[in-house]
Amino acid sequence: MRWLLAVAVLLSVTACGLPDEERNRTVDAASVPYNLLTPPEEERADATGLAVPRGVPVVFWLRRDDRLTPAPVTTTCDDPTADVVEDVLDTLAEPPTSEERSAGWTSAVPPSARLELVALEDGVAVVDLDPMALGDAERLPLAVGQLVLSLSSAPGVDGLRLVTSGEAVDVPLPDGALADRPVTADDYVELLPPDLVAGTGPARTLARDVGCPA
Repeated sequence: MRWLLAVAVLLSVTACGLPDEERNRTVDAASVPYNLLTPPEEERADATGLAVPRGVPVVFWLRRDDRLTPAPVTTTCDDPTADVVEDVLDTLAEPPTSEERSAGWTSAVPPSARLELVALEDGVAVVDLDPMALGDAERLPLAVGQLVLSLSSAPGVDGLRLVTSGEAVDVPLPDGALADRPVTADDYVELLPPDLVAGTGPARTLARDVGCPA
């Protein structure tokens, strides 16, 4: 009788264990709640394999194709705006990290350039910089693009105005035209890779999930 009882117990455990083939079923991806099958934005990677930061302050570096790509800074969107702007400027004053350089990232802003926050006025960061310190005139739009896109990732910053010795200076746009006004991230959106751009045609803009929420 004992062996009959043991066999019965074994059969019972087997029946209640792992599901058999008839119990397995494939779930249609369309029926899965929104975003559960998609990795978090901050864990996505670009073509270099480096993570693309989302929803945090960033600096933009140049890829090999002269497109700008973001990398995080040490401050967060919860820090005071002035602290984030200073962090961004300090980071741009240094070369990319060794990992970023290995990925082919460079900067159009030379380390010799002096970047100083003068003021924050109605969402515009006023930065003291002599454009001549940026060197190659052909790379000026890239350098200004790096600056304005990076600073626009800070909370509450919508644009950039460059001054030299207190005097406003005109800055080049990507098409070579000179802007005698504060420039914005949207002015330099064509320097970004497609995955960081929202909208189409003239309405193209920096994707909302890059940088601090507006």
